[in-house]
Amino acid sequence: MKVKVVVNGKEYEVDVEEVMPGKFRVTLEGKTYEVEANLGIQVAPVQTQVATPAPTPTPTPTPVQAPTTPQVQASENVVTAPMPGKVLKILVQEGQQVKLGQGLLILEAMKMENEIPAPRDGVVKRILVKEGDAVDTGTPLIELG
Repeated sequence: MKVKVVVNGKEYEVDVEEVMPGKFRVTLEGKTYEVEANLGIQVAPVQTQVATPAPTPTPTPTPVQAPTTPQVQASENVVTAPMPGKVLKILVQEGQQVKLGQGLLILEAMKMENEIPAPRDGVVKRILVKEGDAVDTGTPLIELG
């Protein structure tokens, strides 16, 4: 699938092929890279931003715990962080109607800006994080109703 990637404010179009669960082949400007990623969510290709891999392996980041994460019971209505990172920008407001694949927030992980899409149509019931929060994989971000 073709996806758009933003790196340091510059937009690229890359080809992404899932080789096996969690392993991807990414082609950027004629060069092909093997990438491992555990997204934990389904993404719409138009809304997804994929990290541009370096030719050498990168170390696994140390997970960061959010200091004040609200306690929310996991359910299909809660969008969780697919990776550790920092909430850069919240793109929606409580009470707002959202569509499948619509961007909910921007999560910075390993210096990449990743748009986290809505997994389904719904209404934003609660925003569980704020801009600047550090989150770990699985941290509840937004509750849909």
